[in-house]
Amino acid sequence: MATYNFYLRDKISVKPTPIVLYVHYCNNRIKIPTGEKIEPKYWDFKNQEVRRSKILPNHPEFNTRLRKLKALAEDILRIYLNDNDQQYPSRENYRNLLKETLNPGLKKEFDSKPTLIQFIETYLSECETKLNPQTGKPLKINTIRVYRQAYRQLLEFVDLNFKNKPFNYQNIDYYFYVKFQEFLIKEKNFSTNTVGKHIRTLKTFFLEANSRGYMENFSAEKFKGVSEKTDSIYLNTKEIETLFNLELSNNKRLEKVRDLFIVGCWTGLRFSDFTKISENNIKSGFITLLTQKTKVEVVIPIHSQVVSIMERYKGVTNNSLPLPMSNQKMNEYLKELGKMAKIDEENTISYTKGGKMVIVTKKKYELMQSHTCRRSFATNQYLAGFPSHSIMQITGHKTEKAFLKYLKITPTEHAKKLQKFWLEKNVA
Repeated sequence: MATYNFYLRDKISVKPTPIVLYVHYCNNRIKIPTGEKIEPKYWDFKNQEVRRSKILPNHPEFNTRLRKLKALAEDILRIYLNDNDQQYPSRENYRNLLKETLNPGLKKEFDSKPTLIQFIETYLSECETKLNPQTGKPLKINTIRVYRQAYRQLLEFVDLNFKNKPFNYQNIDYYFYVKFQEFLIKEKNFSTNTVGKHIRTLKTFFLEANSRGYMENFSAEKFKGVSEKTDSIYLNTKEIETLFNLELSNNKRLEKVRDLFIVGCWTGLRFSDFTKISENNIKSGFITLLTQKTKVEVVIPIHSQVVSIMERYKGVTNNSLPLPMSNQKMNEYLKELGKMAKIDEENTISYTKGGKMVIVTKKKYELMQSHTCRRSFATNQYLAGFPSHSIMQITGHKTEKAFLKYLKITPTEHAKKLQKFWLEKNVA
């Protein structure tokens, strides 16, 4: 099945920007110039047509031209399928068939290829309305933000290294990979994981350019996104109990944060999930929901501490749980909460920044954040001897390798776990 969608080359432009028709079929994407331009403020993004406006009295004719081009693209594909036993044409064959029927002006534009920077700008505009192929939903705001951050780093790199030289697809090779990584480390002083994030994002751009036929022979395996293990913390069951018993009736702000955190610690859900639990997800002592990130259904028993929290909010909120807050605010308040609870064990953490190893010592409460509760759940259940594969059914981890990386267990805790095993098996 093919889809036909109109996009603006520059969605945020204040001047008229080209309208492009994209045809998607069988993992192929064909870009068809329309020869039309429009200011984004006059474009109806939902219906993919020019808005009705007194300023543009010719909008009916404008939209008619767009519909005719779309109908032409549909007819060419339909006729080909009818003539070839419903076998889809190759990308090149379809391009040639389209080119044969376009008027001379559009043929010339059809043959022209955008520069790499122009392509990325177009791709970023498309992402504003693009659906995630795995979830069928629009790309997350954070995903688009990460894309734009990487793009800005690329522009800085190009300005610094290609002042008087052209920069295009042919410049993307292993030398570029090495120099760009060096730029992020030495010039930008980024951590290893931030460097890896930007490289993986650029790789996404380049693979997309390759799939559209702009960037031939792109060697994806050379663009490896470096990463290093981070020293994240978890709270043990005693620390969670300390938080649970903390008297906060006179501080509703921290009480709400504490209660949300406890819910996370005993469900193992991500922030995006434990702040979205509805009354329909709660039944007969269990929480059942479809996780937002991985679209996996999980079933979680309601812990006694969560039951107590629900009693406190019964009749106050629809789901008998605290109202959600922003992740940023929660992370900020958790540090204040942890300090009040005297969760102040010193933790030495290390990471690489600007190509150098950084070692710092911080109080445990300074490292608390919303994701700590999910790590706490996984680690505490593992240390209690609950089977890994059963924990994974709740956390949604797909491989044991990924799950074990997620656990935050110290060498001493591993030793105690072995000691306990020996005692239970009478081998100590």
